[in-house]
Amino acid sequence: MIMHIGRNSTVVRRGHPIAFGVFTLIAFIVAVVSSAVVADFNKNGNPIDSIRDSTRFLVFAGWWGFIFSLVYIVLFLTGIGGPISSIASHAVFVFLTFIFWLAGTAALSDKVGTGCPEGTRNCSALLAIVAFGWIGFLELLFLLAVIGFLAFKAFRGGGGIHENF
Repeated sequence: MIMHIGRNSTVVRRGHPIAFGVFTLIAFIVAVVSSAVVADFNKNGNPIDSIRDSTRFLVFAGWWGFIFSLVYIVLFLTGIGGPISSIASHAVFVFLTFIFWLAGTAALSDKVGTGCPEGTRNCSALLAIVAFGWIGFLELLFLLAVIGFLAFKAFRGGGGIHENF
């Protein structure tokens, strides 16, 4: 399904760059902090493999979210995306990112909790990753809700199947 975001909507035109910009910032913070922690783990080691592996996954999820959010902001602002910047494309990207963030943040949160196990390096950085991971998760949940609402509105608007594909 390819449905185009209504360019006439002031809320969408203003809200899209803001909402994706907020997520881009959060993803950048998670990507940079988790990259630094993983680099330290690679250099000095970490006794708990599950913390190391969860943090590595959040490096991927953070950079994935950062790069693709920037792409969607640019495509939206320039208007050159066509089907690539459609509501359906947004839904797929945000849903995949949502799954990545939920998996990575939940896994790290399970191992770190509110305090790190004995002998864990970079405890404050790990807690920051968990905090920003959950904030990013909530932002993605909000984006999914808005995309779902816009998709429902596009189909319910009676544009017909030819205008929505």
